[in-house]
Amino acid sequence: MSPRRSPPRLERPSAKRDPKKRILVICEGVVTEVQYFNGVKDHFRAVPVEVGHCDVDGCGKDPLSVVREAIRRRDKARSAARRHRDAFLAYDEIWAVVDVDDHASLDEAIRVARDDGINLVISRPCFEIWLLWHYQDCPAALTAKEIQRKLATKLPNYDKHLSATFPYHDYLRAERRAKSADPDHSAPNRKGRNPSTNVWLVVNGIAQSGKREPVGI
Repeated sequence: MSPRRSPPRLERPSAKRDPKKRILVICEGVVTEVQYFNGVKDHFRAVPVEVGHCDVDGCGKDPLSVVREAIRRRDKARSAARRHRDAFLAYDEIWAVVDVDDHASLDEAIRVARDDGINLVISRPCFEIWLLWHYQDCPAALTAKEIQRKLATKLPNYDKHLSATFPYHDYLRAERRAKSADPDHSAPNRKGRNPSTNVWLVVNGIAQSGKREPVGI
């Protein structure tokens, strides 16, 4: 008697996938930050720059909670990638975007982000300094309210919502101003001086998301 043959394995046909990066951005704020990063995506697509899949969500909580939400979403995507045997379902880059403010959990958020591979981006004193740098220099230390008042002079009727005329195209100018204000604030998971932000790291990540290789799952 010939040996019994095992039934053939059923394999899903390999679909052709668009080899672009998948990026996750979790923000502390639920309005301005989310609107900004979605506007950045639209700007690059109009230029045109090839932009990968980028999910942007606001958490509305303290920095540590933002980092934990980023970890949760990353792990959920990894589980889906394993379950469906599709590495393209996992995220290539995970960003958490927070302010310094007076958050007691910020140092712990930095530690957890560093240990868990999350790119934590910190603005000091607030995210609006990045928006203001699209318009003008601002090298002096200011409070969040002072920055918001300055921004309101550039954005009439500014109430956390960005107008359709916001100059997303000036992100490189904002990046130069950010680097000039704090040259050392050029990596994630660190606090900078006042004023400072490294939001440009996220913007550049989105701009360069057109090509990718599947991440390990």
